[in-house]
Amino acid sequence: MANDPASESLETATLSGVDYKTHFDSKIFLENYHRDESQFIDKLLEMLHELTAAAGIRDGSRLLDVGSGPSIYSVISAGSRCSEIVCSDYATQNLDEILKWVNGDPDAHNWQQCFEYVCSLEGKSDEWKLRQDHIRQAIKLAVPCDVHQDNPLTPLVLEPFDVITSSLCFDAACCDESSFRSAVKHVISLLKPGGTFFMAGVNGATFYYVGNKRFNSLPLTDEIIESAFADVGLTNLRWHSVTGDIEKYTFEGLPCDFSEVFAVSATRISG
Repeated sequence: MANDPASESLETATLSGVDYKTHFDSKIFLENYHRDESQFIDKLLEMLHELTAAAGIRDGSRLLDVGSGPSIYSVISAGSRCSEIVCSDYATQNLDEILKWVNGDPDAHNWQQCFEYVCSLEGKSDEWKLRQDHIRQAIKLAVPCDVHQDNPLTPLVLEPFDVITSSLCFDAACCDESSFRSAVKHVISLLKPGGTFFMAGVNGATFYYVGNKRFNSLPLTDEIIESAFADVGLTNLRWHSVTGDIEKYTFEGLPCDFSEVFAVSATRISG
């Protein structure tokens, strides 16, 4: 049987934008990037833990996670003091995976290792089940999100949030610096004055793979991020970062080309 040209072109194409709705496989992504032994995810969890500890989030806060993907790891630290968490993503198949976990579906991804790791960082190793139950109960919604819309949660209109988290979203969602700046502006419009924004991701990446599908990534830098944050009134920046191999290399068995893993927190200026 002859090879399918369309299949061949898809495997060699670099996907972006609307392709996430049709070609992003949530299960394969979780298998690729959220294995228990993932040092990459552990490093993100460490950095988010450190930033959360310094942020002073109030009990009963409301949290929005932007670009959740099929994952909940980015809210484990900041969500510990939140009574309401809204997860959001562009691809509905990712929201389905989150809801499976919230509803205790046996087919859902197992996040136990992440909860255990975060609680161990906090010196509360024996409380991981309590944290897991809290996060599961606090997630009230899993809704569509498009960071390129003035209101990323359109058609929903929700009250501004005390905390916004976002991990590995903007570099995947944005094609250039201009669209990144606009996306940050749109997202920060959903944050209360005085609220805290946590962003985690990678710098310098131009692509990443999910299975055999290649997806585009915007090569961010600290300077681009800091400039975009300043434009929307974000201040009091705190950074954590780890530099990687600047050459293209195989990351945990998957080709990608990032140069740095980072997390940053910032406060929206009151007013």
